[in-house]
Amino acid sequence: MPVSTSLSASSLNDHTGARTGLASLTTGVIVLLTLLVLAPVFSVLPKPVLAALIIEAVVMGMMDVPEMRRLARVLRFDFWIAVAAIIATLLVGVLAGVMIGIGLSLIWLVSVATSPPMPVLGRQPGTQVFREQEGHPEDEQVPGVVVLRLDGGLFFATADALEDRVREVALSTPGVTGIVLDCGGMDFIDSQGSAKMREILELTEQAGVTLRLARVKPAVRELLARDGVLDRIGADKTHGNIDEAVKAELAGETPPARQ
Repeated sequence: MPVSTSLSASSLNDHTGARTGLASLTTGVIVLLTLLVLAPVFSVLPKPVLAALIIEAVVMGMMDVPEMRRLARVLRFDFWIAVAAIIATLLVGVLAGVMIGIGLSLIWLVSVATSPPMPVLGRQPGTQVFREQEGHPEDEQVPGVVVLRLDGGLFFATADALEDRVREVALSTPGVTGIVLDCGGMDFIDSQGSAKMREILELTEQAGVTLRLARVKPAVRELLARDGVLDRIGADKTHGNIDEAVKAELAGETPPARQ
């Protein structure tokens, strides 16, 4: 018990480089020998001195100040999660601090997973390269064609977000006749994502907008083919790169009529 459950002992164990259970066994033997041999010596020490030793072991051992500085510099959200976990550990206990840190991290992970980036892409002048419009305002926007990219997998947690983004573009962008969905960042897709792709196609058809796919990865292509979505979209609207898809749209293929 004195070896395993004490915050200061665990901190000191970690700070000295312990890696296996042998460290706890060694510490336990030393504690027993200390109680038998050195207890009379420690008994005369003032309690503030013993408290200072424990505080020093906890603060200097459990708090990695350089790492906290790095988190504050790199990503403030991670820094505040670490601060919350430290405060909870000091006020409530180690288990509570760990659980709060894990809980906040999971909340952040769910938020990121359900709201993947879906930037609008523009063409770099004089090239066939398409990149994020937000970081390159000088890039060209092809009249009547909007290029979207999904950065992440298309599955149950992201399917609705993609549908909302396509609906926003199809219904709110003046003069849009075609949407090119860049699937180069789509690493995987599940059955619900495939079903949502079918719904997105129906949405664009009702809006009188042509939907084209570009850079579809083999695993994603295989699942969409098994579900019949690729046949529904059409082989002529599935392209190897974005520039090819944009040129095909500009070639004047008649979009589906509005209903």
